[in-house]
Amino acid sequence: MDLLAPGSDVQSVGWDFRGAGGLPPYATVGPTRSLTSFVIEGDAGTDLAVLTEPTAEGALTVEIGWQGSWNRFDEAAEALHGRRVSGKAALQVTW
Repeated sequence: MDLLAPGSDVQSVGWDFRGAGGLPPYATVGPTRSLTSFVIEGDAGTDLAVLTEPTAEGALTVEIGWQGSWNRFDEAAEALHGRRVSGKAALQVTW
């Protein structure tokens, strides 16, 4: 938070079980800055394209540390929660 300019905003994408994402007490006190939750509301297609197009072109690298069937969701969640995965967990969904 100390690195943010006045008027800046931090988007909280998620929290871990230990608390406020590692922010020390009173980190949000001082110049006007905000910490808000990231929420997808409405159509996210355009925003997702901003991420998927560079990824498909190889310009944006996504580290996948665990990959498996959607049926193994519990295993993926346990590996992420236990911090045994470096990067993202990718679930394969079949119809």
